[in-house]
Amino acid sequence: MTSSALSVPVSNLDDTIVMSPVRRNVAMIAVLLSMLMTNIDTSIVNVALPQLAHDLAVTPADAVWVATAFLLAVSCSIPAMTGLADQIGRKWMFLIGTPAFTVASLACSLSPSFGALVAGRVLQGVAAAMLFAVAIPIYRRIFPPERLGFVLGMNAMVVALGICAGPTFGGLILAQLDWPWLFLINLPIGAVATVLGIVFLPSRRPTRGGYDLAGALAAAAAIACFLLGIHQLADTSTLWIAGTLLIGCGLLATVFVLIERRATRPVLPPSLFNGRVTLAVLTAFWSFFGQGAAFVALPFLFQSAYHASPLQSALLFTPWPLIIIIMSPLSGRLADKYPGGTLPVIGLAVFTFGLLALSFLGGRPPIWLVLVSTGLTGLGFAIFQPPNNRDMMAATPIRHASAMAGVMNVNRTLAQSMGAGAVSIALVLVGASSVSPALEAQGANNALFVAVAGSAVAVIVSIVKMRHLKTH
Repeated sequence: MTSSALSVPVSNLDDTIVMSPVRRNVAMIAVLLSMLMTNIDTSIVNVALPQLAHDLAVTPADAVWVATAFLLAVSCSIPAMTGLADQIGRKWMFLIGTPAFTVASLACSLSPSFGALVAGRVLQGVAAAMLFAVAIPIYRRIFPPERLGFVLGMNAMVVALGICAGPTFGGLILAQLDWPWLFLINLPIGAVATVLGIVFLPSRRPTRGGYDLAGALAAAAAIACFLLGIHQLADTSTLWIAGTLLIGCGLLATVFVLIERRATRPVLPPSLFNGRVTLAVLTAFWSFFGQGAAFVALPFLFQSAYHASPLQSALLFTPWPLIIIIMSPLSGRLADKYPGGTLPVIGLAVFTFGLLALSFLGGRPPIWLVLVSTGLTGLGFAIFQPPNNRDMMAATPIRHASAMAGVMNVNRTLAQSMGAGAVSIALVLVGASSVSPALEAQGANNALFVAVAGSAVAVIVSIVKMRHLKTH
């Protein structure tokens, strides 16, 4: 590699770094690898939850915390990491976050107990937040405006692939290896991403001063109170704790809004939320709630009601990620050609129908019907997500791109955490345990109906957004 290929002069026209095509594309690959690694870990453990409950001698509801702890840590950390990235530089944030996630993955694989595994997942979540905070801003910095749609489409596909293919990868691994290998697969990916980041990511002088620490802490505390409060609702003996946490969430959210209105460089600029952005964010929230609940509930349903092995359970998931890989790029191109909010409504309707079909499969459905149902959910989500993301980014000023990226990531992880919490509540309410497959299946099926309800709300909000776009 020549020295000229590594130079990073800045264009005065759009603030994009002038880079050779080779360096730009390899830098993109480094970030995409980090996104693939972190998003796979959002869902890869879901298919192993029944096995983890048995191996670590915990209840199925407790085992869900292996998934929830990661999402909770990500949700709480992203507001702080978004502002911190500007303070230390995005390349440095990437080069801290990627090795940290890799080391945390190793710690998870070596966990001697359930508590140690949950702690390792928290560390993974904090490191993942560092990477989520800088991915889209790095793309914006290294790609010119006329190619930004391309790289955002690639990122959306990799994120969807990581989240949706996680259960399939997990099942394939568990068919031959023990659950620690779910985390060990991150080591080579993290190592390659780190090396590529060191060599190819450009450096830029960080923006010092004005860090909204108070806002970041208030946001993290509010998010933690909300998610922990939701999970406490699963235990009638701790309802008072749930009520206290949810009231605390409301108070902290109020404090956060007041802080943001006075901050010089707010974590979340109030001006960001116009009608179009707010409706798109709400639509995404309820769709990810439905997806998150389904991803946690379906392994319990497949393995308890259908007596599927982890591998068989993963294969039943396969149509979901496969269709997303095929359809997401096409959906993004259609969104450019046919704006106006119609595509998200169509996608969410198909997604909701797929979830409803999964809810009514019964005890011994034919395999083809399960595959068609999971395929419909994947098709609907692939039609919905790229156009909805486009609506959010198109309505956001460039100066707020980092803040919008934080909103999108917090929104997704918060919704998925709530979905996982809903499954935990459903399992507890029916008295499920690792020795009662019938009750596990009943609780999982109940959780799928909750996922359907969340997706139906997303359809309604998306219709409101479509009408808003046509009248404004």
